[in-house]
Amino acid sequence: MTQKLVIAVCTAQRPKMLQACLDSLDKLIRPEGTELSVVVVENDPVPHFVAVVAEQAQAQISIPVFFHHEKRKGIPFARNAALEAALDQDPDWVALIDDDERAEPDWIEKLLAACKTHNAEVANGPVRRIYEKPAPHWWKSQLLKPRPTGTVITEAPTNNVLLSARIIAPEGLGLRFDERLTFGSEDIDFFRRTHAAGAKMIWVDDAFVEEDIPASRVSTGRLLSRMHMAATSGAFNIVLREGRTKAAMHFIPKSARRMFFGALATCIGFVLKPFAQKRGEKLYYYGLIRLMKGSGNLRGLFGRAHNYYDVIDGH
Repeated sequence: MTQKLVIAVCTAQRPKMLQACLDSLDKLIRPEGTELSVVVVENDPVPHFVAVVAEQAQAQISIPVFFHHEKRKGIPFARNAALEAALDQDPDWVALIDDDERAEPDWIEKLLAACKTHNAEVANGPVRRIYEKPAPHWWKSQLLKPRPTGTVITEAPTNNVLLSARIIAPEGLGLRFDERLTFGSEDIDFFRRTHAAGAKMIWVDDAFVEEDIPASRVSTGRLLSRMHMAATSGAFNIVLREGRTKAAMHFIPKSARRMFFGALATCIGFVLKPFAQKRGEKLYYYGLIRLMKGSGNLRGLFGRAHNYYDVIDGH
């Protein structure tokens, strides 16, 4: 019996990256007895690139690709539109990948095989990041440690994940991304709720995708803005799930500690830089990161949106 697997991609103003992503999906090894298709959702008030990429896809790509437009600007709107578009194909499985990523040929094969072997409904794999420009020496890359395939996880991002259609189908769990989380953490929140609903989620250590990191994304301003955004969205997520009072009891002391020690480290690092530049810069930016996290937590407590994703990195 043939099973259907739909790969969903959300995109905004990055036609070259999207084309590279689709090219990689066309090279996927097709698991035996599995029918593959792709849905693409362009998230922009006015569609700019769907028609162009669609024409190229129809001419160059053998896998069926269906294009959709979501005019409400915001990642959770785009992701939910992608889920709805995927459900139109009556799938058994839905995979999610970002438009700035390229899948390894055995990506889907390994995710699907792991789900079947470990009786899981969600499989999350690693991302191999390709930097156009090296990150600053003071930046600590957010790398996940290798884990054996089949390790149970309780949360996941959407940049490399496969999920059973039961999780999103109306007759199943019917889960959707929380559209209040327009400035980050909507994917972590979605899969935390998936886990809480009883779905088994696993890690697949050899199901790789590659992500292109443009030079603009590792500039000092963008790196600090990302830390601020992550702290903002993380705190706001707790407000939504546990209430503002409980969130405040947790984040106000935490924010105060982060900002106090962040300010202290920044001052010491600034004084140290002329005498020991590398060490001083590392301490200086460590302090700035703590300041970004502390102020971001406070921002999230009051539900103030962050504009990190308003800037598009890449083409």
